[in-house]
Amino acid sequence: MDVDRTLYIRLYKKMFLIRVFEAKVEEMFRLGKLRGTTHGCIGQEAVAVGVLENVDLSRDYVTGTHRSHGHFLALTGKVFELISELMGKKTGIVRGKGGSQHLHYGNFYTNGITGGMIPVAVGLGMAKKLKGEEGVVISFLGDGGMNEGYVMEALNLAGVYKTPNIFVLENNCYAMSTITENFTSGKFDERVKGFGLEYHYLKALDVVEVYGFFKKIYERVRKERYPVFVEFETYRFCGHSKSDRREYVVKEWEDFWHANDPLEKCRSRIPAKVVEDVEKEIINFVEEEFRRVLAAPYPDPGEDLF
Repeated sequence: MDVDRTLYIRLYKKMFLIRVFEAKVEEMFRLGKLRGTTHGCIGQEAVAVGVLENVDLSRDYVTGTHRSHGHFLALTGKVFELISELMGKKTGIVRGKGGSQHLHYGNFYTNGITGGMIPVAVGLGMAKKLKGEEGVVISFLGDGGMNEGYVMEALNLAGVYKTPNIFVLENNCYAMSTITENFTSGKFDERVKGFGLEYHYLKALDVVEVYGFFKKIYERVRKERYPVFVEFETYRFCGHSKSDRREYVVKEWEDFWHANDPLEKCRSRIPAKVVEDVEKEIINFVEEEFRRVLAAPYPDPGEDLF
């Protein structure tokens, strides 16, 4: 794909913002300034950024997962609102009452149930079809979600009713601490095709490739109004959750993905001085937003959420 430098810079900014944010969240836990748990996406940034660079949130819907900090930041860049939500502050996306896994911003929704937003996404797609509205529904799920019955039911209904849905599987090789092939019989593409859905696959090593690959699918679904399933092979460098020690990782996979980190690949295509300036700006921005959140108020327990 012939790409000008501005696209690399734009996508790198978003990927680096997600990487820095997630690392800062881990630091906040170590310092005792965050409670509960979170699910990081360090290493998977190319999928969130490459896919969502195509989306128009004024007409499209996006549904995420329990691991959706990166999706939200790729769409909005709103660090203050996101960390406020993680810390239960009134300035959070849903006033501090949703936490890390239950986010809502405009046409973006997540919940903490494995694959739990997929049936909702098909409902949103059906509503768009019945109302004759433009736009599509882009829905993320993980490989662990592919063994949930309600996910299979939802994919079946999307195939039956030909809804304008794009299902984006982020296959990061592990469901919590279990290797994907150890809990899945058969192949994901066989299941998807069995529901009559168009299936595509890409190993997400290059954010620009992810962007261009998804752009063609997105534009076709917007025009032709039918469901498509896209599987991206990716990898997380962090644990499933903040308490995960990653004792289960396969060294060969770990070495491969660290050697082919999409963030580093994108960085290598940008002039060093530009990279230096971008990274300094983002690191300072994230640090300042976290400082602001520490001083922000908590919500009134009796306050009406909406």
